[in-house]
Amino acid sequence: MLDLFSFFDGMSKPLLRDVHAKAYGKKGLLNNALIQSEVMSFFSDKARAVSRFEKMEPWQRRCMNLLYHSGSRGLTYNELRLTVPVSKNKELRSFLLEMCREFLLWRSQASGTAVYLGFADFAHCFEIEPQESVDASKTFTEYGCLLDWHVCLVLSLAKRGELRINTNGTLHRRSYQICTAAFVTASKISAKAAENELSLIFSFLTQKGWLEQENSLLYPSEKAYEFLKTSAFRLHQYVLTWWVEERFRNDSAHCRQMLKCITDARGVSDAAYMFWVMDPSYRILESNRHLAWEYLPRPLRELWLLGLVKFQFQSGKVSAVMLSDAGREWTTTSVFPQYEGQVSMLPNFDLVVSASTSPQLLFTVACLARVKNDETFLCFNFDKDTYLAGLKSGIPESEMEQVFGWIKPPENVLSTFREWNSSFYGAKVRTVRLLKIDDLKILTELSRFSQFTECTEEYIPGYGFVLVPEKEHLAFEILESFGYCPFVDRSAKIRDKAPTDEWRKDFTIAWPEAGSPDYELKNEVDEATLQSALKSTKYSDVYQKLDTSDLVYVLRYAKTTGVYLAAKVRDPAKRAEKEREIMFSVHALHLAKAPLNVDIQEKDCEGVAPLQLSFIQEIKVLRKEA
Repeated sequence: MLDLFSFFDGMSKPLLRDVHAKAYGKKGLLNNALIQSEVMSFFSDKARAVSRFEKMEPWQRRCMNLLYHSGSRGLTYNELRLTVPVSKNKELRSFLLEMCREFLLWRSQASGTAVYLGFADFAHCFEIEPQESVDASKTFTEYGCLLDWHVCLVLSLAKRGELRINTNGTLHRRSYQICTAAFVTASKISAKAAENELSLIFSFLTQKGWLEQENSLLYPSEKAYEFLKTSAFRLHQYVLTWWVEERFRNDSAHCRQMLKCITDARGVSDAAYMFWVMDPSYRILESNRHLAWEYLPRPLRELWLLGLVKFQFQSGKVSAVMLSDAGREWTTTSVFPQYEGQVSMLPNFDLVVSASTSPQLLFTVACLARVKNDETFLCFNFDKDTYLAGLKSGIPESEMEQVFGWIKPPENVLSTFREWNSSFYGAKVRTVRLLKIDDLKILTELSRFSQFTECTEEYIPGYGFVLVPEKEHLAFEILESFGYCPFVDRSAKIRDKAPTDEWRKDFTIAWPEAGSPDYELKNEVDEATLQSALKSTKYSDVYQKLDTSDLVYVLRYAKTTGVYLAAKVRDPAKRAEKEREIMFSVHALHLAKAPLNVDIQEKDCEGVAPLQLSFIQEIKVLRKEA
């Protein structure tokens, strides 16, 4: 947040003198340094801010509280008017301008939109006491580490080739259903909760390059495999760091400060208002003591999915919000706590493992077995078909030995696993890279050179070597010192990075563009407010479904002014007919008898044709004449 010193330091000298005169009256000639010092001394007084806050009306206090909770994001007029009574909308603009002139707020202008922000000097001066009492003794529900498990589950589905995408980059309907159906715990809260978690997971995986596309299928990338092998214990911290970058523009201090406000249990309306500043796209239902999942700010929902907060539920709705133990530790240390994983393999081929165990193990097991539940302690069941299908997805034999070391299966289970492994790994059919060396003397020297043999899987006497694909480049570097520059014929599968645009579009929340301080503070209506007012009428430039009377008004307006209209039309009597879009001008209206008709001329067409009003499904006004 900007502080007053930086704000006044950027103000022009004539304006600064006017501000000084406002505070102290005319004092004659003063040097600029003294003027700035006295202005700072007067306007940075916290007692002045608190005294002014105490005299405000409740809706004004709410606005100041929200603006200071919004941190460096700020709030626009259109966003703030969603928090005040409708009768106070006209007063809101004057109030905001007054607070800017008293230097309790400041305003920035960017792309025709005014954004209001607070000063760092007055942080914590505009706090509001909790409006609701909460019974903290009642049970709170938290999500724990289930998000980690679901990330591993999605990667395992991709590994087994069960995730498909459409041509526009969205997840195929069946794949979408498979994923949301697996998020059972979230679905018990709300169907929207499972959808929010899926959006969070896929936004993370695609933006971090953990998924790749081959034709219409998604697969885990080498980057994902490498992370799970070397840094799996940091998965939750990695997701959380990415989330703070997305939602708070990497301002983790702001995020922690907001979380500290719910260290003690807060009523859901109070908590919703607090996090609404990061998702100010709707009006909060403050009269409700319980809110459904869909009416919570999206960042607050995601904090529950991330395990940082816990909810108290009543009749299927959220009644209270509180920081979880993991959230307390993260706000103090910026590190998500590590929980010890628990693993137990039973003789009946059931594996019980906690969701907090190593993501590398969870991912591998999810490829090999069927999961029977979606709880803190997960239960997997191994059967031959699923196990072999997992092996066929490309799990190396060395990883299987590592899994056996983790789960420590009973003797009967281990012997069965080894039998299944032998049926798969015992006879290998695979594509290999062969290096042939014609000079037998050099071939013998290379077979004894340890640095070279580390790059090979097998030595074939009298012929050459089977190369390790990942270490081919090292083998070629060594061959160059022996005078060889081998021709490399590659026909590897080409995979593209998984598309991110559709997921980013669904996940992104509006963030006002940063601008420079507005020192002039002219009382003008910004462009965004004008557009909002225009679009709220029936003469909007976005598609609307209008009743017949409003539709007639729009058609008459177009006929009188000559503007073009765009409409989506379809004959309601023909159910199989697809909706089509047309752009046209209006020539005449025939409203004397049914059916009501309008004579139109479509863009780039000659001649006038009739159009029944009942065919118009949605309509909009084209501001610029086509």
